[in-house]
Amino acid sequence: MSEENVEIVREVYEASARRDAARVLSFYDPEIEWDITCSPAKDLMGHNVYRGHGGLRTFFQEWYEAWEEVSADYEELVDAGENVIAIETTRGRGRLSGAPVELAHFSVWTLRDGQIVRVAWFGTWDEAANVAGLSK
Repeated sequence: MSEENVEIVREVYEASARRDAARVLSFYDPEIEWDITCSPAKDLMGHNVYRGHGGLRTFFQEWYEAWEEVSADYEELVDAGENVIAIETTRGRGRLSGAPVELAHFSVWTLRDGQIVRVAWFGTWDEAANVAGLSK
């Protein structure tokens, strides 16, 4: 099952890059929890935790409004059983400041029965690995 979880997260990134919202949402449980409490980008957003498909829509609307241009590329997806850790780099230009940004961050994707039930974002590998039950 864990290889399937990695593939699901990979497909979410690919659909997101195409901005295929319907495909992206199809991978998420209707009660998804999207937690940016520990994210280095949390100050750009209106909330720390977003819930449900409506919450995801709100997050992405706020996210894209904060950037003149932005792209997120995962460097690696790490199998952690029911969790997948994504090592990601976000590159962009702030809408208000015009400043270029390159931000490395880590997310823990928790899946159950082929659906993503929680995604939590962190600024360090150690934080993400700890939450996912791994140590480096």
